Amino acid sequence: MKTAKLLVVLGEKIREVRKGKKLSQERLAELSNLHPTYISDIENGKVNASLYSYYQIAQALTIPLSELVVLPQPKAERQIEFKLTELFSQARALDRKKKAVFIAAARGLLSGIDEVL
Repeated sequence: MKTAKLLVVLGEKIREVRKGKKLSQERLAELSNLHPTYISDIENGKVNASLYSYYQIAQALTIPLSELVVLPQPKAERQIEFKLTELFSQARALDRKKKAVFIAAARGLLSGIDEVL
């Protein structure tokens, strides 16, 4: 994949997650200690930001950096991945005990999913 395309894909992912969390570019800039114009340029694929800048953005969005760099997928698959990202972000915000319940429930759902299908 060419650099320009990769930057656009990364920017689109950041915008998608930011909007899903109902954050403005200005608020994301505050949370990530970056300038709002820089956030806009990143989302539009205009700049090749440093890895640290992407890390700051991921931290501000409360997602792992690895979730920003998932390569392009068909739109339906991207929507599912976005919903999973959103779900895991909510789960990460839980306290330790609730996280354990979430994990147990998810494992139970996964173990029985073949029986439902």
